[in-house]
Amino acid sequence: MRVWLVTAAEPIPSDGVRPMRFMGLARALAARGHDVTMWTQTFFHHTKRHRFPTDAEYEAEGYRVVMLRGFGYRKNVSLRRYASHWRFAQRLAAAMPARPAPDVVVTSLPPLDTVAAVADYCTARAIPFVVDVIDPWPDVFVDLLPAAVQPVARVLSVPLSRRARGIFARAHSVTALSEQYVAWAQRLAAPRELPGAVFYPAADIAAFDRLAGATASPRESGPLRVVYAGALGRAYDLDCVIDCARMVGPAARFLIAGDGPERARLQARAAGLDNVEFLGWLDAGALARLLGTSDLGLACYRRGATQTVTYKLFEYLAAGLPGLCSLAGEMGDVLRRERVGFVYRAEDPADLARAIGECGDREALAPIAARARRVAETLGDAPRVYGDMACLLETAARAPLAATA
Repeated sequence: MRVWLVTAAEPIPSDGVRPMRFMGLARALAARGHDVTMWTQTFFHHTKRHRFPTDAEYEAEGYRVVMLRGFGYRKNVSLRRYASHWRFAQRLAAAMPARPAPDVVVTSLPPLDTVAAVADYCTARAIPFVVDVIDPWPDVFVDLLPAAVQPVARVLSVPLSRRARGIFARAHSVTALSEQYVAWAQRLAAPRELPGAVFYPAADIAAFDRLAGATASPRESGPLRVVYAGALGRAYDLDCVIDCARMVGPAARFLIAGDGPERARLQARAAGLDNVEFLGWLDAGALARLLGTSDLGLACYRRGATQTVTYKLFEYLAAGLPGLCSLAGEMGDVLRRERVGFVYRAEDPADLARAIGECGDREALAPIAARARRVAETLGDAPRVYGDMACLLETAARAPLAATA
């Protein structure tokens, strides 16, 4: 089976960073003997730099990576970013017909331009395509605006919403990071009944064990080690974490791993706190060892955050870390249902302090940590999750006409 994966922003093997969704899926498909091509652009969203100066192509991990040169951008919210997406979609529309046609295509949303180009290509050739929803564009932008201007923004976004409805009306099926995102796509496809499936953002547990298992020491005595691993940007509420550290004092030590535009400001806010440490950017091995020797994992998002289920969930659970999460929706539901973490109110340091207090000591956390690891193995292990996703694509390729009629 010939499979195409189309993404504007996900990592590829040469980036040397943590594999994410499409790399995991590409590996799973290649392991099942399929001919896999990942289409992307030379510009890498996470570094805001071009990987190569011109179009490029190489093979790695058993699959092919094709990169098309487009425009770069510096800011996530900017006209230049929109132009970058438009240009990548135009390049895709011109390049895809020059290759042997695939049996099935999966494309990530966002951006809409890329998905629309895939939908047009596949519809013209009766090729089934699957849309994998990472963020529900354009609705996510409207939801982030102040309530007073949202009605006007919804009117202005009508053309984009109409475009999204047209895409889902033609898709074979939808996959997504969460039940909420699947339901969103199905509402847009109505009255058509769009098949949907949830595949959580998974962690490579075997890789984590290789990096952490041989060198990680047992969790040490002393205060609980509360770790945050991720970007230091405005989407993450580390102000609340620092204020909580000031409240709890020596009862907990807060370890912040990562870098970003907010780092200097956050470090200034934490000045004088002996229980807060900024570790900077860590490579995969150092990060695995940090997680393996910590007690709790922080998923700290601001009030009104649009995320549903994030990579942090299963990265922490794979390390045996109960989660401390400010997302009260689907991700919080997983923590509560599986009894592997604690939910606190976003932007409320006192409530975060309460949640940490409810955790108890290491002896009380031990059974929760054991459950966390089991839940990661069952619901969020990359080979299992992306193997199941590969099965869905195999089914789509076998019955394209019946599925899209």
